Parts: sequence; structure tokens; C-alpha cells
Amino acid sequence: MNALVHDLLLGTRPLPPRTNPACPDLGDQPLIRTGRLTLRPLNATDAPAIRAGLDNYRVTKMLARVPQPYHLEDAEDWLAAGPKGGWSFAITQGGIGAILSPGAKAANGNVDDRLIGVVSIEWTETSGRRGWHLGYWLAEEHWGRGLMTEAVNAVLARFFATHMGETLYSQAMADNPASLRIQGKLGFDVTGVSELYSEGRSAMVRTILTEVTFGGYMPH
Repeated sequence: MNALVHDLLLGTRPLPPRTNPACPDLGDQPLIRTGRLTLRPLNATDAPAIRAGLDNYRVTKMLARVPQPYHLEDAEDWLAAGPKGGWSFAITQGGIGAILSPGAKAANGNVDDRLIGVVSIEWTETSGRRGWHLGYWLAEEHWGRGLMTEAVNAVLARFFATHMGETLYSQAMADNPASLRIQGKLGFDVTGVSELYSEGRSAMVRTILTEVTFGGYMPH
């Protein structure tokens, strides 16, 4: 473990964004609450939960840059690097519903702040598209409940509130219809097909390229 990671693990403060003079900056990352979720900045103590969620081939085979198996050190190094000028949110279950229901909050207080997935917007260049890119994943035990749509919708709403003139890019593996359905519900258009290398699969994978603008965004 390098010295930076060791120092960060001593506290729970949000991790600093990675600065890059060649890319813009989204500014301070907000705290976002939805009915069922709180989306907060990542901190170094999220590493074990990230490792638990991503050490699962069914999750990582749908992601381009995540190795398999996925170790705690991988999570620590990723957290120490931080987002490239953008935002990386920990998805947690302490939403407005829990806050307004003292009984539910008391019963679930030990899990409210536990990371169950991540939504990120980063400035990067992929498949010839340079700009803001959306990425996300959710731990398998939470699939099928609409949580990922809820989280991504909340992040898009906040992004377009201050960046209405931007195009937001994303993508999904061609064999990941669930991710494509999320994007379709929120207004993403399919713009092409590419071949990307998946570290988890150790192979090139057919990938559907998508994008959305403020005018096309459909709040869900």
C-alpha cells in the first residue's frame, strides 16, 4: 500500500478529485438524495465495499477497465486516483424515505451509508469521443429493483442543471441489455458500435455507443 493510500485510510473525508489541466472541472461534487438513495462523494473507507461488489465476474464483465479477480488493493488505488475532473458518487441506501421514517432508519442505520455501487462522470476520450462520460455499476444483490435508474437519473438531473450545453457520452456492452434499457429510459440515443477491450474478460467486446443532451434527457 502506498503512502497516499495509507494516509487517506486514516479518515473518512471525501477523496480529492484528480486535477488535469487538459480537461475541464465539474466543480464541487454535490450530495444528492432520492426517495431510496443517497449519492455521496466516495471516501477511502469505501474500499472493502467496492472490492466486494467488483470481485464478481457477472458485474465486471460488463465494465471495460476493471480486472478480474478484483482485489482490495485495486479498490484502494482507484480511490486514491480520484475522478478526472468530474464526480464519482457512492450509491448508498439512506434515501429520503429512510430519513422521513424514523423506524426504518433505526432498523437500517447500520447499512444506510454502505456503498452498493458507483456512478461517475469523468472527462475522457473513448472510441474517438472526447468529453464527459457516464459510467456506473451496482452490486449484484441489488439488481432488479430500479435502483440504478434512480441513481443515474439523479446524477443526470444535477449535471444538466449546470451544464445544459454539454453532451454526455456513455456506452454499454452489446450483451448488457439491462444497461441499455436504463439509458434508453433516460433519453440516451445510440450513435454507433465499437470494439473495446474488457480487462475482466481479457478480450475485445462489441460495445454500443450512446449519448444524451439536455434537450434529449427524459427525467424518470
